[in-house]
Amino acid sequence: MDRIAEIETRKGEKAQYFKVGQESTDIQKGDKCIVEFTQGTVDYGKVYGFVETKSLLKPTISGKILRKITDSDFATIKENRKKAIESISICKEKITTYKLQMKLVDAEYSFDRTKITFYYWSENRIDFRNLVRELAKIFNCRIEMRQIGLRDEAKIKGGYGICGYPLCCAQFLRRFDSITMRMVKNQNLPLDITKITGQCGRLLCCLGYEDGMYKKENPKKK
Repeated sequence: MDRIAEIETRKGEKAQYFKVGQESTDIQKGDKCIVEFTQGTVDYGKVYGFVETKSLLKPTISGKILRKITDSDFATIKENRKKAIESISICKEKITTYKLQMKLVDAEYSFDRTKITFYYWSENRIDFRNLVRELAKIFNCRIEMRQIGLRDEAKIKGGYGICGYPLCCAQFLRRFDSITMRMVKNQNLPLDITKITGQCGRLLCCLGYEDGMYKKENPKKK
């Protein structure tokens, strides 16, 4: 029976499933590893857990794990990050040239440098075909433009919340649940927008942490 690992490889992306190869049988939850996608791209990610292939709901396999990350791999990742930062300046310049109404948030190279993913935010649909073509010529690799939401931007950039601690989304949250004003009212919190919204401008994710307890204590407030 194949051993399947759940791995998160990209910023703000859902985890994907990879087969554990013969060279990586000792891989464990929490390990960082190098993976190869079925289309050939080599990247890196973190193992969040494992699934059984005998399950009725078999996961879609995205590729395989090649190995645990080595010191040499970490050096490559560090160098890729430096190159990604340089690519942001170039991309921003081209966005201005093409007068595109979009905010570039971050960029990320795949481990093998065959692809750059540019993360951006925009209220509108953007036609960036000319931008992508020019960037592909400049960097000589595949270009992916990934639209993200305001919460994703906060997750990528990181920072500190009004509580004084690092942002939950940047530290450990793997998905964004729906947060509503009903939760604020259930917890008898002040309706001061500066105290109940986060860096992203949306309602604080932590409002959902104890919502179940408040609903249990006050059934009528459901």
